[in-house]
Amino acid sequence: MSFPPSRLQQIPRLLAVCLAVLLSACASPQPEPPNVSATEDATFRQAPGPTPPDDASWWRGFDDAALMALVQRAQSANHDVRIAVQRVRQARAGQTAMASRLWPTVSLTGSASDERSGLPDQVKQGKPDTRAYRGALDLGWELDVFGAARAGADAAELDALTAEEGLDAARWLVSSEVARQYIVWQSARLRLAKLDALLKAQGDTERLTRSREAGGLASRFDVARAAGEVQSLAAQLPPLRTLVAVTETQLAVLVGANPNQPLPELNAAATPWLPTPPRLSARQPVDLLMRRPDLRVAQKQFMAEAARLREAQADRWPKFFLAGAFGREDLRLNAMDLSPVRYSTAALAFTMPLFDAGRLRAAVERQSAKERMATLQYEKAVLGAVKDVDDSLVALAQERDRSAALDATTQQRRTGLRHAESLYREGQIDLLQLLDAQRAVLAAELSAIDGQAQLALNTVQLATALGGGWQDTPSPATTSTSPSSPAPESLP
Repeated sequence: MSFPPSRLQQIPRLLAVCLAVLLSACASPQPEPPNVSATEDATFRQAPGPTPPDDASWWRGFDDAALMALVQRAQSANHDVRIAVQRVRQARAGQTAMASRLWPTVSLTGSASDERSGLPDQVKQGKPDTRAYRGALDLGWELDVFGAARAGADAAELDALTAEEGLDAARWLVSSEVARQYIVWQSARLRLAKLDALLKAQGDTERLTRSREAGGLASRFDVARAAGEVQSLAAQLPPLRTLVAVTETQLAVLVGANPNQPLPELNAAATPWLPTPPRLSARQPVDLLMRRPDLRVAQKQFMAEAARLREAQADRWPKFFLAGAFGREDLRLNAMDLSPVRYSTAALAFTMPLFDAGRLRAAVERQSAKERMATLQYEKAVLGAVKDVDDSLVALAQERDRSAALDATTQQRRTGLRHAESLYREGQIDLLQLLDAQRAVLAAELSAIDGQAQLALNTVQLATALGGGWQDTPSPATTSTSPSSPAPESLP
């Protein structure tokens, strides 16, 4: 329908009223994540001590330059991280598309037509030749009276936030995996260095035994036993070299590099050593809700499904549409030119579902089930996170005790080996007793290295479970050494 110019002045007022109604109707409270009883406890069951300050970059506590460089590189170059970045871009574009439903669409249209029949002038009076030029602004707007579009936009925004939390989760996981692989790499190199040193010492023992055999002080059996120990040590080297090579290629993949090329960060770590792990505190279970990216992802997913449930419920109510066109037309009929005229149209329409064979109701039920599943998944994730922290705390505490015992064992067996070597040189014990003492030291030293590595791995596991790290006050026993210093022989 057409409006006179005086009526056109009322259209902006009508639009303002519609916008006010729309904004008031779209205002809806955001859903709150469910409360989980596991986070209501003051502390974890296995948590020791007070709550120290926050340290999000927990890997810095290892005080290892190569590790820090690898983690920093992986957080930007890892392929999982880069894929997560693209997911964020995709989700943000979807958010913009959904939010556009809340606003009117305005388009410019134009047309030009020239119609000539070729009939005599007497006939053209009934069907004239026409030439017309038209230009107009078209307006279309779905008035979101019951909040369906707003709920969809909220869900899309929460999807974008979920994607951003997923990016943090990808960086969180790759940082943990880089630290784990680096510790495995360093422990394998440290065991190799230890075996090389022991192999050299065992070779000296073999040569001494052969010399004693030449002097009649040792038998062929003693020589064969000494040579067998050398070969036994040599057989342990290939698996460790394989582990070193495999972890190097794994680290290269984690940082997005070519596995065929050496990593400069690893080349800088020339001396094998195990970084001293920092002491971490768990603080309170409720802190996990803010720190762990996977929990924040589950929380945002629940809120997005709750927003989609509101959208599905609002789809059962009427929808209102406002349309309008404002344009100008230059018309020529036969040989007569009409002066350019302005024209306008406006329309308000609505649609309301009356019968759809239960489709909309089923959509609400389906979305309600999805919202409930998201709630349960969030609760499950929180319970799993609390379990991860408690398990990591008890594992770390027990590994500290084990490492201390292994260190004491190593010291005692080294003392025994020194006495055995002295007695063997004096001829007071035979070669079998000396070899037993050497094997005991080897087993103890390798176990001590394994204990140091496991202690560092358990610290990484705890930091991962916490979604970061809360740094304890360092003690003299936990002061880290520098990479240039010799490999530590005792545990912190």
